[in-house]
Amino acid sequence: MDAYDTFELFTQLPSELRLKIWKHTFPEPRVVSVRFNRAASQYTSTEAPPSLAHVCSESRSLFLETYAKLILSPKYDSAVFLDFTRDTLFFDSLDCSPDGDLSLDLASSPHRDRILFCAIDSQLWEVLRVFRYDSLSEVRLMPSLKTVALVMSRDHERGLHQRTVDVDGHQSIFVDADTNTVGGEIRHVHWYIESLRWELKHGLEKHWTVNPPHVQMWLW
Repeated sequence: MDAYDTFELFTQLPSELRLKIWKHTFPEPRVVSVRFNRAASQYTSTEAPPSLAHVCSESRSLFLETYAKLILSPKYDSAVFLDFTRDTLFFDSLDCSPDGDLSLDLASSPHRDRILFCAIDSQLWEVLRVFRYDSLSEVRLMPSLKTVALVMSRDHERGLHQRTVDVDGHQSIFVDADTNTVGGEIRHVHWYIESLRWELKHGLEKHWTVNPPHVQMWLW
């Protein structure tokens, strides 16, 4: 191993300096998928926790000051850690809830007030609307939400293209397609987007701590 690959005197540095160095290892804001693993009977993610959680007790203490274990339904454990101030919670699978009802999980979650950024797979959104037609069923349960996105899976072979446009002073991501079939799918998701925006703008109930969340469409 090259001598420049290690710094054996790190533990002898002043604690204030060590903490500053640890903080520089924090990842950029993440999009963290959340699924319910029925075999393990807990919420899991395809996104591993930052390595800071496993280096040593000092780094883990700093990690736990910033990242919290996400609890949705309190009846089940979770292996998902979020920095609620920066990370996006991404429900990317039909297996997002032990009972198949995401709104039920959110209603009982002790962390629902802390969720600022949320993304939901467009196919999952469509299934959720079959059982709960109200497009705000899940969104209204996150009163601090700043951004909610409906997500289409990226598929270049189907001719999907992403573009950014200004909508009411906000940068929004839109998706276009080259084929009629995919174009129909995108128009369908756009309809969900516009319905959600309308509900957020014209709804009579006030659910938000500040302003209603901004609605986006993503390719992922």
